[in-house]
Amino acid sequence: MLKSLMIFSLTLWSFFMAAQDFKIDGTINGLNAENVYLMRVMGQNRSIVDTAFADNQGSFTFDLGENTEPGLYAVVFGKTQMVELIVNGENIRFVYGGPGNSPVQIIESVENLIYYDYLFLKTYNQYKMELLEPLLQQYPDDDPFYTEILKEYNRLGQEIEDRVQVLTTENPNTLAAHFILVDSPLLTDPTQPENKRKDFQKTHYFDKTDFSDTLLMRSNILTSKIIAYLSLYQEPNQTQEQMENNLLVAVDTILEKAVVDQQVYEFVVAFLVDGFEAVGFEKGLEYLATHNQLEQFCENTERKAELENKMELIKKLAIGKTAPDFTATTLSGEEVRLSEIKAEKTLLVFWASWCPHCDEILPEIKKMYDPLNTSGLQIVGISVDEFSEDAQKAVAEGDYNWINIAAGKGWDGPVVLEYGIAATPTIFVLDENKTIVAKPLNIRDLKMALD
Repeated sequence: MLKSLMIFSLTLWSFFMAAQDFKIDGTINGLNAENVYLMRVMGQNRSIVDTAFADNQGSFTFDLGENTEPGLYAVVFGKTQMVELIVNGENIRFVYGGPGNSPVQIIESVENLIYYDYLFLKTYNQYKMELLEPLLQQYPDDDPFYTEILKEYNRLGQEIEDRVQVLTTENPNTLAAHFILVDSPLLTDPTQPENKRKDFQKTHYFDKTDFSDTLLMRSNILTSKIIAYLSLYQEPNQTQEQMENNLLVAVDTILEKAVVDQQVYEFVVAFLVDGFEAVGFEKGLEYLATHNQLEQFCENTERKAELENKMELIKKLAIGKTAPDFTATTLSGEEVRLSEIKAEKTLLVFWASWCPHCDEILPEIKKMYDPLNTSGLQIVGISVDEFSEDAQKAVAEGDYNWINIAAGKGWDGPVVLEYGIAATPTIFVLDENKTIVAKPLNIRDLKMALD
């Protein structure tokens, strides 16, 4: 039956389905009268597009309109559990036994029958190959059994490659074919030393990745592949500087590959910026800001403009730059100017009363602060609350007796916009000349920066 589905011509089918409503019917064992969410996957980001209610048998339905954009979606349930599905204008019906039980069973949906046929084989064969790898590294290679192990390892890998070839060539008009080709694992010679295998992967990792394929942006396939590629450049016993320099080599390769298409390039650059910001990789951010090729694209897209503004902001707020000066009115009604603060170190702390991480880090910062001796350390707390009253209440409850600014404009506060703040808490450490010397992500990094 699957073979007949593989050779089924999807061009005519897609034509008839394109203008129709469709639905997702699912049954997940263990669910009992609770909400289930359908989330659209775009890179590593997910956004809720619909909510359904699972009955006592764990069954639910999402009714989707003809304007639902095709791509990879996730049916999310419980705290962190999900089932990924390709949505492309067709009815989908599946059953899932839950973690540790039977795998996802696709009952209806050509796209997902193809996709899960690949996923099942890849997952199962890679699991067996991982079990065989230690034997190939340790077993005597002159023993006949070694030959049998190697033969089985290669057979498992070849089976994956053959299945990818069949599924993608016989179903070229499916999203599944696009995703499978890029996701397919790069196999290396298990008899080679680890360093040679890794060098081979660095050279050939993107051989099957078409960076001009904009459909890849409708999933996490490309971004997951980029993450895995970056991990190839992280070695044990590296210094921080060595690791960062190696990662920049990987970034160069990724940017060179992605420059063939403007949409994909913007997508990749935005993904790298978000990721580097999340882990505090300042050198990577500065490298992206100075080495991107956005200017070579003629089309002035909204994302391009946003990225160019972001790049300028990264350069402006780079370590070693003078922090942008500002004047603001404090919660106590006094006017303060950053450049006029006299202290060996100044902390700019962007926070919010509703931020749980702020509730954790602000009391720790308070332990470092002496309001009677601010010549060594002064703190400026800048709230991103939409109502200054909320900030005032949190300041009073926490007894944060440093300089407190709360414009009451949320993310649109003038200082917040000047510093491009997109998350809380965000901290800048400034020296006596108001030069940015650190951007710590946690209390440990903050203590190191102050020491």
